[in-house]
Amino acid sequence: MHVDESKKFDKRNIERNIKDRVIIQKDYEIHLSRLPDASDKIFLPEEDRADIEEFESSSENESPSKKKGLKKKASKGK
Repeated sequence: MHVDESKKFDKRNIERNIKDRVIIQKDYEIHLSRLPDASDKIFLPEEDRADIEEFESSSENESPSKKKGLKKKASKGK
């Protein structure tokens, strides 16, 4: 089986390559650790950033009992 070296760690092929023993999990983890950090290149418009921060703060403050109350009950109407 021919495996293109440039696509050996392609995220679309990684599961199959590990299953077919083209690479081992340890090789994949080493590959991931060598990738550069690109988190500073992400673009979030200011309004999206505010929405995310608001969502995170509200989800941290909710108690489990409050989350249960949000589910709607199915109505029996025939």
